[in-house]
Amino acid sequence: MKNISVILFDATVLGGIQLMTVDTIGILSKNGYNVNFVTMKISDRIYNYLKKYDLKNVKIKMLPKISNITLQMLYSRLFYREKDFSINMHGDIQPIASDIVYFHQFNIDYRIRSPFKEKLILIPQYIIRKGFMEKIRKEKLVLVNSRWTKAEAKYFWNINAEILYPPVHLERFRNINNLNRNNTVITISRFSRDRGLDNIIKIAKETDYNFIIAGYLQDQEYFNEIKDKKTKNIQLYPNIDEETKMKLLSSSKVYFNPTPYIEGFGTSVVEGMSAGLIPVTSNRGGVIDFVPEKYRFKEFSKAIEKVKRAMEDWNAKEMEEMKKISERFSLENYEKNLLDIINKF
Repeated sequence: MKNISVILFDATVLGGIQLMTVDTIGILSKNGYNVNFVTMKISDRIYNYLKKYDLKNVKIKMLPKISNITLQMLYSRLFYREKDFSINMHGDIQPIASDIVYFHQFNIDYRIRSPFKEKLILIPQYIIRKGFMEKIRKEKLVLVNSRWTKAEAKYFWNINAEILYPPVHLERFRNINNLNRNNTVITISRFSRDRGLDNIIKIAKETDYNFIIAGYLQDQEYFNEIKDKKTKNIQLYPNIDEETKMKLLSSSKVYFNPTPYIEGFGTSVVEGMSAGLIPVTSNRGGVIDFVPEKYRFKEFSKAIEKVKRAMEDWNAKEMEEMKKISERFSLENYEKNLLDIINKF
């Protein structure tokens, strides 16, 4: 098997799923596979990122552009077929029964259990998804990004999935070994309502630590609200560059993940750990695979206690322990594990 199709319909935003897809394509090409990157949309930003790899074995196959998710799903089930060995990189919303199907979360299966009016729009998607799930459960290899997502696959669809952790580019963080740090708690996040940044303000009011919120300014209105409500010990860094991000991480001790939503993995948390920070997160989602239990909270009211403990615990030994844990998710480990899986076919 030397020809592999890697399928991701939406390659526009440079998010976690897109980064993982590009890394998968690059790794396969580097190891002698002829790769067809199958997509409906690809941005210049994604293409430029892809060019970091040797593309001599890579071709891009463009499908008809369909923006509506439900119509995309219908197209996937009724019209799209792939002759080569293929990897579906987004089984969550791409019901393509590839040889390997990768899931990041099972959000549709949670939301379909909402009150009738809320789930009405999801019913067509769910019907399409049901047939897809039944097929891959019997015939295909299903991969997921964490023990949490593995449990979801079993709970919702009785699928026995295998874990392939996503790659995290730790090369930018490994050399951060600064021991002269401030009592600073940092969060790297886009400024968006779903990220729970208001929770940081609540904690900041109860401590004298410094807090930093840095990341992409997605919602100007929400950013303005945070700016107006924040306490004096909170600093905001919208649209920071990589150099500034590295400096902020190297001078901080605690990485706080305030989102109220369940995340299938948690790349930014791993990055913080690689930079030597102690993470504080909720006790749900993919983070339970790598964040020590003593730094996880079940209820947000307990988060302040975990932040204080992490700050008090931080020292050179803890820094090295966090770095050691993060190495499990390096690009090098992902390459090895991915190739081991493919070589079984």
